[in-house]
Order: sequence, then C-alpha cells, then structure tokens
Amino acid sequence: SMTTILIALHVLAAVLFLGPVTVAVSSFHAQALKARGGDTRAAGAATVLHKLTSTYGMLAAIVPLLGVAIMMTDGAYWKQGQFHAAIALAVIAWVILLLLIIPRQKKMMGSLGLLDPADHDPETDVLSEEKWAKTKSQLSMFGGIFSLLWVVMFVLMFL
Repeated sequence: SMTTILIALHVLAAVLFLGPVTVAVSSFHAQALKARGGDTRAAGAATVLHKLTSTYGMLAAIVPLLGVAIMMTDGAYWKQGQFHAAIALAVIAWVILLLLIIPRQKKMMGSLGLLDPADHDPETDVLSEEKWAKTKSQLSMFGGIFSLLWVVMFVLMFL
C-alpha cells in the first residue's frame, strides 16, 4: 500500500540523512579545533563534516515531510499524539541545525580559511580569538540537543 511505501521511504531517509548529519554535527567542532592548531588532516575532516551538516541537514527535511505524508495517507496516525510530538520535535531539531549549528560551523570554517570564496562573507563568517572556546562549547551543546531530539523521536515512533 501507499502507506507502507511511505513508511519505508521515511525510515530509509532517516537512516541515510539523519545518521550522517548527527555524526557530522557531533564531530565537527573537535576537528575544527585541531585544524586551528595546524592539523591539515583535521582541516580536511572539518570541511567534509561541515558539507555533510549543511547538505544532509537540508535533505533531512524529507524525513518529517514523509512523516506528514504518512499521516495524511492513513488517518489512524492523526489520532496518535506521539506522531504530532515527533513532528514538532523534528521542526525544533531542524531550527537548531539551521539557526544555531550551521552558522557557528560556518564562522569556524571562515576563520580557518576553509570556506569556498563564493560562500565566504569576511564580515560575518569569522570568529574572534576569544570566541573559539565559547563557540566550540555551544556547538557541542547544540549538537547534543540535536542528537537527543532525534533519539526521542525514534522512541516516539515505537510507543
């Protein structure tokens, strides 16, 4: 049935996009800090992790959209509050990613000189010396919240 196909796509999208973006978000700041210390391998890793965060972060929007599509094709899901809660948490996670995580990663990347010149705004995409530690801890905290929200959503799917 259409619902079965949508559920399969929903799970597949979660595995393909949310897994990598969650790993990238939780690993980026450590690599960026090593890169700041002159580690060229870490600079390469930070670049890949930032691209994964941005690209897969956008693609991850497919997951809650498919969730809504499932709810629309099978009315039984509309009556179950945990699915409404999961979609709300997905929106919150996405807002955290777009407004709190990606911009801070971009500032670190700009400060390291690792942004594509077309994507780099020297006015905004840079961190002052004293903001590095604070930004690293913010990325760690927001990344932890982002990951925790996906774990809670995963649990909600199986209640």
